[in-house]
Amino acid sequence: MADRIRHHAVTTERSCDVDDELVVARLGDQGLFINAGIVLRPPLDWSEVVRRMDSVVPPGFTATLLSPFATPDLSDRGWHLVGHPPLMARLGAVVPGTMPADVEIREVADRDDLEVFERTLIDGYPMPDLQPYKWGQFFDERVLGGATHLWVGFVDGRPVATSLAHVAAGVNDVEMIATATDARGRGYGAALTWAATTADPSLPAVLIASDLGRSVYERLGYTALTRWTIWLRP
Repeated sequence: MADRIRHHAVTTERSCDVDDELVVARLGDQGLFINAGIVLRPPLDWSEVVRRMDSVVPPGFTATLLSPFATPDLSDRGWHLVGHPPLMARLGAVVPGTMPADVEIREVADRDDLEVFERTLIDGYPMPDLQPYKWGQFFDERVLGGATHLWVGFVDGRPVATSLAHVAAGVNDVEMIATATDARGRGYGAALTWAATTADPSLPAVLIASDLGRSVYERLGYTALTRWTIWLRP
């Protein structure tokens, strides 16, 4: 996950701060969960973590901090606790049941495809602070062609769902699962998750789930391993 935001920042020439304790990347001016920091080992000084976050993503721009380790209370520094979502992994070879037959899954290959992906993600998640949609607020085509893979699901020619996988550290890191509101409950999100889960079918897959979506991932063979902590600075 840390390598995904580092890769995105480096390839698109955006600000980041990387060492073996923390990775922070500023990937856009606004948008929930876009600017992020990921803690890689228990920090010696959480004040230094907050300082580095502020340095890369200055106050006034939304930032998210993810930690697999226990954190102190950061609320007095302007951060709000989002929660403790489960980290899930698909370690075995469980094959899911039949996927919906009416969804066509296409991997993003160029700038036009990427714009469709980004618009579908922003509308489906949803991300109200990135609407009305405008190209270039998050991705650009330089993220393509490497370790990051993106997919869009189409039904009757309409884009309805998205997924992303970043292949690094011996796993498929699955992120950015989103489905249009009026297309939910039909298995499209699961189908897009499966595409990302098997980006490199020889590797296990990991994702951060919501408790609401956990059962969907369990049906795809994922198991909850632990809970992470997510803080948000509006």
